[in-house]
Amino acid sequence: MRLIAWALGASALLSMFFSAFIPGYIHQSPELVNMWSGIYGHKNELGYMMAWSAGVFLHLALSSNRYRWLMWGICGISISLIILSRSTTSLTILLTMILLLPVYKSFQKTNYKLQVIMITSALMLLIVGVMLLINNADTVVGTSGKDLTFNGRSDLWELVMSKIWERPWLGYGFSGFWTSNAASNLRATYDWASNAHNGFLELLLELGFLGFLTFTAGFVRFFVMALTRIISVAKKPEDYWPMQMLIIIVIVNFSEARLLTPSWNWLMYVTTSLSLTLNYQQMAFRK
Repeated sequence: MRLIAWALGASALLSMFFSAFIPGYIHQSPELVNMWSGIYGHKNELGYMMAWSAGVFLHLALSSNRYRWLMWGICGISISLIILSRSTTSLTILLTMILLLPVYKSFQKTNYKLQVIMITSALMLLIVGVMLLINNADTVVGTSGKDLTFNGRSDLWELVMSKIWERPWLGYGFSGFWTSNAASNLRATYDWASNAHNGFLELLLELGFLGFLTFTAGFVRFFVMALTRIISVAKKPEDYWPMQMLIIIVIVNFSEARLLTPSWNWLMYVTTSLSLTLNYQQMAFRK
């Protein structure tokens, strides 16, 4: 966490500097006027990276006494950049991470049976919440100032699903769909679409249901290790970070295709998963 804090802290400070003093130095799309994009050139990319930054520095500030003032300062800068970028997804990620902190803490103070009940209840509430969100989408989207099609994404997803069912088991190959003839009709309708704008649909397009199930197996394993760390190992809020990272990945991939693409998202997923695996192997060896 401290290694990635150096990188994220530098990006937060540079983004604040360039956006505040020389905003024209970084290329910015005309439709993003008055929305800060930092060193990334797009408001969503800035908001996404600052969600990671705010999360890392928040957990480190709550866990460490050394340089706490600096960690809180960079956390504040990261939150300010999220607000100035007007990235609603990133703001949702940040609020979700903060609201989950007391939930993780409560897991450590309860017995096993109560933990199972709490996790089951949380999953049921999540399902109910999603159902309510779907049934009241007109109201929710309207109040957020966005159109019901999520900037055209929902229409794109319908066509993507039809393409998935053409090759359901193995897909079109890694990065093979959007450069193939199968995507020509779809791109003729949506010329802005270079991916499915949903990480889970993109995974199904590329690797089919077999690839999706393989990824899901690894994801569930990661989830179990992260949850076990909270319940049995955690001593400081920074031990909650692997689970918080999974929350970021899930929320982001509802509107962006970032599961398998070479990016910060995939780098963090793989390295944290390997770190947890090595940690549990060391613990098992000591026993």
